[in-house]
Formats: sequence, C-alpha cells, structure tokens
Amino acid sequence: MKRYFLEKDKFLIIIALFLYVIMASLLVYLLEPPYYLSICIVLAVPALFNFFLLKKGKIKILIFSLVTTFLFAPPIELMARLADAWDVASIFTRPFGLIPLENMLFAFLNFFWILSFYEFFLDTQKEKIDLSKRFKILSLLCLFLSIIVYGLFFFNSEIIKIDYHVIALIFLLPILIILGFKTPKLFKKTLIPTVFFAFVFFVYEIVSLLIGHWWWPGNYLLPISISGIIFPIDDVIIWYLLSTPALILGYEFFADDNK
Repeated sequence: MKRYFLEKDKFLIIIALFLYVIMASLLVYLLEPPYYLSICIVLAVPALFNFFLLKKGKIKILIFSLVTTFLFAPPIELMARLADAWDVASIFTRPFGLIPLENMLFAFLNFFWILSFYEFFLDTQKEKIDLSKRFKILSLLCLFLSIIVYGLFFFNSEIIKIDYHVIALIFLLPILIILGFKTPKLFKKTLIPTVFFAFVFFVYEIVSLLIGHWWWPGNYLLPISISGIIFPIDDVIIWYLLSTPALILGYEFFADDNK
C-alpha cells in the first residue's frame, strides 16, 4: 500500500511538472521575453525543482551534465550551424561566430533535467552509486571530438558541415543500438522519460517557433509547414524520440551502474 501511494505521488508530480511547462510556455508566448529568459522560465525552474527532489545522485548528474555541455554540445552545435540545420534568436556574442550561448544553456538543462527526472522517477537503486570509472572514457571521447571539430573548423570547415539527420546517425544511433541491445531492461526504463519530454519539447518548440525564438533554415528529410513556418519531422524523430533514450543509456553506461 505504501508503494502504491509513492507511485501515485510520483505520477502527480509528473502531471504538475507538465502543467507548469504548459503554463510557462503560455506566459512566454504572451510576453515574448528574450530566448535565454524563456529557457529559464520554461525549463530551468522545473529542472531545478526536480533536481532538488533527489536524495541521491545529485553530484553525479551535475558533473555529467556540465562535462557533456562543455565538451560535447559545442562541437555538435558548431557542425549543425555550419550546415544551417537550425538557428535561434541569440543576443550574445557567438563563439566561432556561430554557436549561440543560449543553446549551451538549453543543452545543459536538456541533460540536467532529463537525468534528474530519470533518477528520481525510475532509477530506484537504494544504495549510493559513485561516478563510474568509465566516465573518464566518455570525457576523453568528448574532448577528442572537440579537438577534432575545432581543428577541422580552422583547417576546412566544409568537412564538418553536417546535416541534422546525419548528426543523429553518427552520434545517437550507435548508442541506441549498442547499449540498447546490451541492456534491454534498461532501455525499457527510458520509455516514460521519452514520452514525457517529447510532450515538453513539443509544447516549448511550437511556442518558440511562433514567437521567432527558433527556426529551421536548412534541408530536412521530412519538412512540414505550420502557419508558414518550417517544422521538420526529422526533429520529432531525432530530438523527441532518440535523444532522450540515448542520453539515459549513455549516462547509465558511462556514469552510473548500467542497471
């Protein structure tokens, strides 16, 4: 009976988090604040709330999110911006003249909230698990990626001009295929976070498109038009459906206990 009420409480918290996202997105739509502020309003508040609900794993999640934000997100953003895969209403000076700093905040919150959500609602391990020794491997891989991408940018940037769907094929599918088949039980635990954040991303993205915070100026496999605004179905498949399980599987393998 106690377990039933615990699960019910968690379900109610999930509903409350999603309702907050809807209300915050509506506020952003009405007020049209700068992009960075809309990120804080819609994503930072519930992410921090979810984070402080955790009784374990806070430092591990924070370290993982910071390392991937600084070493993995910028080179990916640079490659995508070279291909004009997406763009945002940035007001700050862009590193390399291309990388929106607001998107680095967005990337951090994307990692940070998804992992906080997963850890609190689904990763039910009772004992405290320290940061896995494999995390050093991930850090080195991300560092190597950064060095290669930045080096090629100055040597010949055309080499790293990669379309959105190609980036997904290179970085997301290997994680999903290798780690997903290796730990199918763990893969099943990613279902609820994937569904939840697919709705969160959809609500926030639609609002951002309508008020001009985001736009899609590149070439896509499945573009559609919403009120004259390009919205690629590629984004739904890649970001909504693939990135969340890939992030969780990568976190479990490289930072947690892979269970």
